Amino acid sequence: MAVAIRKMRVDDLVDVKSVDLVCWNELMERAYGLRGMLSARTDENILSYLHADMEGAFVAADDLAGVIGSCFSHVWGTTGWVGPLSVLPAYQSRGFGKELLRHSLRHLEDTGCVDIGLETMAENPTNLGMYLKAGLRPEGLVLMFGKRLEHAELQEEDARDVAVERYSESDVQGHLKAHIKRISSSLREGLDYSKEIELTHKFAFGDTIVASSKGKVVGFCVVHTRPRRQNMTGGSVRVLAVDSAAKWDVMEPLLSSAELMAAEARMSEISVGIPVVCRRALDSAFSRGYFVIESFERLVWLGSSGMSDKTMNLCSWSG
Repeated sequence: MAVAIRKMRVDDLVDVKSVDLVCWNELMERAYGLRGMLSARTDENILSYLHADMEGAFVAADDLAGVIGSCFSHVWGTTGWVGPLSVLPAYQSRGFGKELLRHSLRHLEDTGCVDIGLETMAENPTNLGMYLKAGLRPEGLVLMFGKRLEHAELQEEDARDVAVERYSESDVQGHLKAHIKRISSSLREGLDYSKEIELTHKFAFGDTIVASSKGKVVGFCVVHTRPRRQNMTGGSVRVLAVDSAAKWDVMEPLLSSAELMAAEARMSEISVGIPVVCRRALDSAFSRGYFVIESFERLVWLGSSGMSDKTMNLCSWSG
């Protein structure tokens, strides 16, 4: 049997979904004793990952068995990250995961990314070992916070001088996108979250909330109200960013609006990733009733992790 790494095609997606489901359920059972916990990813989730960077999506294909592994790349301006990466259990520990990773990392560098990395479960020694051997370095934890949404108790909060609007309802989307790019770059030169906004709206995953103060756009929040896996009932904040020159209290009205949006979509909970170095964001999440549900280690292959206690740049480099 021969296994080759090649670019992913649309007609691979059914097999990619199947590989992902087998791989991650096997991991959950091996690590936590949870059998059959995960459902399959939605078609839209897998397709959006392919559209995130079609040149950076790869499969490992056996000439007899077909697709046995896959890997996606994501580009946010000059920041790029890898994930998810999946290899069928029977083909693990044979170098195929490392080859998929190498293809994605090299592609991101060739694309012009100067900050490149990924996130993996902090308690998974197998994955951590593979990534460290491949040359990535650990930069710190990103905690995934969750909050149960009690629909009857949610209401609009006093945002003082901060006004919020939904990107989909704006008559000046081009204007807002320009400010989203400006805010992204203020957090890390070259960073650009606009691709995430485009994919969110193209695949109807949710909406983007934009915050303004005194007539100036000062922050935004990309909210997904359609889960990435079937039969899940939770929404998620994909990105929450505040202009480096703005006040940090912009986070509160953005999170409040995200919670209301998720509740309107009948989501039972919402999640957001927060780097542990961002202490003020952690304190804000705890004060709003959030609790830690998962932890990820951010690993960097090239450049910076983008995590800082001086900026409000909340996101996850995990698929």
